[in-house]
Amino acid sequence: MRKVKLLIGSALLALALPAYAEPTSAPPPSTTAEQSAEEPVSPHPRFQVALSYLPMAYGKITSKFAGMVNTGNSSFASGVGLAASAEVYRGLMVGIAPQVIWKGGIKAEPNGAPSKAGPDTQYELLLRLAYAYAIPQVATFYAEVMPGYSIIYPSVQDTSKGLVMVYGIGAELDLSKRIFANVGVGYQMGYQTESSTSYYRNNYVRVALGVGVRL
Repeated sequence: MRKVKLLIGSALLALALPAYAEPTSAPPPSTTAEQSAEEPVSPHPRFQVALSYLPMAYGKITSKFAGMVNTGNSSFASGVGLAASAEVYRGLMVGIAPQVIWKGGIKAEPNGAPSKAGPDTQYELLLRLAYAYAIPQVATFYAEVMPGYSIIYPSVQDTSKGLVMVYGIGAELDLSKRIFANVGVGYQMGYQTESSTSYYRNNYVRVALGVGVRL
């Protein structure tokens, strides 16, 4: 009888031990992919604004007055530009880019004598069309075309008005998630006229050094 009791007790103990040793089931930890799917993803910035200094160390100024055409090198000109753009489709940027240029003017007269004319002031409103290719957290490279309207106030002749075209390439270097430094180079061509028979226009090699923010 005692042996029977011992056998029954051993059997019951053997059945109880695995249930006691089995840990309570817990939900498996979520994987990184599942966590990423659950976390809200911040939207890609579509708008950006940049302020740039525009040094123009090399340029040509051409004028026509009373049937005579004169062309000469421009003195060092400086400018300030503001560009506000929006991404409308996969790297295609559209925006506006007003700018002001001052201290432009002919460096020397046709006979080689220093020019006695004072500096010019130039106001422009440009449409910015650009294509940008981004390397996340590194830089964004772009090519741009900016047609627009220009007004030049020369010191010795009448006001010149007309079309201006800017072509350029550059890079936006990421300083943080939102802020970037802008470095660009390009060429600016002016088609301003004073009247149907005279004009005063300029062309510049254009550099852009600035900072911007993505919104």
